[in-house]
Amino acid sequence: MSESKTHHIMKYFVLFAAISFLWGCKPEAKAIEYGKEACDYCRMSIVDERYAAQLVSTKGKSYSFDALECLLHYKSEHSEKWAMELVSDYQKPRHLIPAQGAWFLRSKNLPSPMGMYLTAVANEEEAKALQAQEGGSLYSYPELLAEFSTLPAL
Repeated sequence: MSESKTHHIMKYFVLFAAISFLWGCKPEAKAIEYGKEACDYCRMSIVDERYAAQLVSTKGKSYSFDALECLLHYKSEHSEKWAMELVSDYQKPRHLIPAQGAWFLRSKNLPSPMGMYLTAVANEEEAKALQAQEGGSLYSYPELLAEFSTLPAL
């Protein structure tokens, strides 16, 4: 085989490999390093495993937060499209779940790190059970997004 033909074959192989690699890359959440990592909004250390949150850009960059309220503030200041919006499930600390399907309890009995008393759980049933124990108001993620800037002090 001539050197020119080999060179062309190698170029196509490299191009095919690069396209395959890029096509296979999917935005993913990254593990939060509790006690070591700082919140990408307020710069406080992320410590409480029950309240952490994370945004993942469509390009795969992740941003970690010590509380849902930091995620919401960060999101409102950055008009970027997000591939993933994740919150810690209060019932399963360190377990990030999609914010879109989660439910949020706002109760004085459950203080979150940034003081807005927002606690995420995986579904409405769990949220209602936690509300029966702790009191407070329930929100779906779309409701919370719509009302976040006008939530009254507790």
